[in-house]
Amino acid sequence: MKKIIYISSIFLLFAFDVMSQTTIKIDGFFDDWSTNINTYIDDSTDSQGIDLLGFSVCNDNEYLYVKIRLADEIDLTEQSFNPAEVMINIDADNNASTGFSTNNIGSEYGINFFDKFIFDDTDPNMVDTLSLYDLDIIPLPTITSDEFEIAINRSLFSDTIAISIREFIGNDFMPDNGSIFTYIFNNCSTPTTATIDFSKNDSSYLRLMTYNVLNNGLINPNRVDEHRRIFASVNADIVTLQECGNTTVNDVLGFLNTIPIYYPYIYTYPSSGNITISKYPSVQSWQVADRIDADLIDLPDSIYSADILILNGHPRCCLHNQARQENFDALIQFIIDAKTVGGVIDLPINTPISFSGDMNLVGYSEQYYTIVNGTISDTATFGSGGFPDWDNTPLKDQVCYFNEKDIAYTWDASNPSAGDYPPGRLDFVFFTNNVMSVDKSFTISTEHMSASLLAQNNLLWNDTKNASDHFPVIVDFVLPMLTGCTDPGACNYDSLATINDSSCLYPTISTDTQVHCDTYTWIDGVTYTASNNTATHTLTNAVGCDSVITLDLTVTGNPISTISQNGTYLEVTIADAYSWNTGETTQTITPTTNGWYWCIVTDVNGCIGDTSFYEVTNIVSVISETTNTDRKLLRITDMLGQETPYRKNTTLFYIYDNGTVEKSIIIE
Repeated sequence: MKKIIYISSIFLLFAFDVMSQTTIKIDGFFDDWSTNINTYIDDSTDSQGIDLLGFSVCNDNEYLYVKIRLADEIDLTEQSFNPAEVMINIDADNNASTGFSTNNIGSEYGINFFDKFIFDDTDPNMVDTLSLYDLDIIPLPTITSDEFEIAINRSLFSDTIAISIREFIGNDFMPDNGSIFTYIFNNCSTPTTATIDFSKNDSSYLRLMTYNVLNNGLINPNRVDEHRRIFASVNADIVTLQECGNTTVNDVLGFLNTIPIYYPYIYTYPSSGNITISKYPSVQSWQVADRIDADLIDLPDSIYSADILILNGHPRCCLHNQARQENFDALIQFIIDAKTVGGVIDLPINTPISFSGDMNLVGYSEQYYTIVNGTISDTATFGSGGFPDWDNTPLKDQVCYFNEKDIAYTWDASNPSAGDYPPGRLDFVFFTNNVMSVDKSFTISTEHMSASLLAQNNLLWNDTKNASDHFPVIVDFVLPMLTGCTDPGACNYDSLATINDSSCLYPTISTDTQVHCDTYTWIDGVTYTASNNTATHTLTNAVGCDSVITLDLTVTGNPISTISQNGTYLEVTIADAYSWNTGETTQTITPTTNGWYWCIVTDVNGCIGDTSFYEVTNIVSVISETTNTDRKLLRITDMLGQETPYRKNTTLFYIYDNGTVEKSIIIE
């Protein structure tokens, strides 16, 4: 029984998940393909060759996107160690009765990647063959892989199509078992709307352009004007050129004299055909391999804290897998040597490194991973290798997209026809992203630019198409700067720094306010006996700068107090606290007997005055215990009961005739 996968259910899925739309970028990487995208999973054991595992489909308003997964790595457009021939058939009108009948659909377009052409079955009376460029087909990556993403121009398709994918050698189909995969265009991919303009965001960023100018393009009179406009629009600081084997220094000077940018330094390498042009001089040059050259560019010491090693490469193309691998093995050997003491080259630690050029990565993926991860193939000749970055991590592959499209190929055929290779990503910029970063990058394809962007940069729509079969690739590097504290008032002021990194540290100024009664020994070790507001002392603050402290000392002196008598009470000079010999703590007290009284006062600062004394002599006090007042005195006795005459200042007992006794003392 025929099994049909109806798009209605798929469409409902996407309608349900509108907010999780993605942006598909054709760059040969797949992290932008979300799990919500319409996907077919194939039987993984139904092939006699390389198994097809599944495919996913998405689209925007311009392209149909298809991602294919396989069980093993293949080369999509050439024979490799895993033979495979993949074809995508598209039923453009979703009508099985029209087009070429295959796998239960009527295919109008059969895209044959291995033979690099398209079967056009739109005319029932004849079959035509088209170039892959006729449907603007872009398959990436260009190296071997077990996954590929493919952009196909959708302008010739109806809103509903059917898709079948076949691998011919193993005769594996997707879908299989009589199923039909039907797809309704729903714009599940949202293109990036922001334009990458040509301007540098900061004048200190180092702009690199790498460009294969195609067969000495700088001296070709039919293409030199296009190159002039491109150079002028980019205004790169360093340019790495390829395919310049017959271009001399004088040729380059003649070309540069016609553009408004000054490049005083030109380094030509005739054996490789590479040329490096720079606004800054090269300290030293090396031939890393027969197709890779290096220059240590001396960047201005007033701006940058390090120089930069510029590697310019153009390994052999196409079936020269071994030659490319040897070049990249030599590259890693050179970088490892540069990072270690001794050998051909010694770089200061953390010197930025860039490797750019037309890498011709069209074969085995091993070559790409040798560059990135430092995995040398021929260890007997080139050593054991190792991660190339300074922190022993991979190099960064800077993916550079068109200014106004989410596409990252850098080469296409100049005048394509059936059998020509599709667009590919051949030009790369790798760099040590542990010690440098990228602010902006882009690939210039004038035929993919808006009229406004072309006019803004004085370019014509066909400039890159006419100039070369490669596109210029531009990267703005953010390099280690001479950063530091630029404020002369800071304690860590760096007179060589040109960029303030907000690291300035400053001295602190403070006042130590002290109030003391008489003497005070300060942090400077001096004992002060009088007020002082000029003494200073310098310590080190928490950030290591001077901490200047000024003393504000007030020596108040101890309070002076006196006691005076006012009628029946004694009063001491006003203070903050009082301590009488009677235990009382008020400013005034009422004495009960004659004698000496004293008080100690404390002022608001805690200072204690000298003890004040006062003698009370005018108090007459009678202390008696009376039991009866209507009586006659019989006798007077002392405390022992013995009769005694009257005496002053002695406790006596007065015995009366009514039997009462009065205890009394007369004080004078």
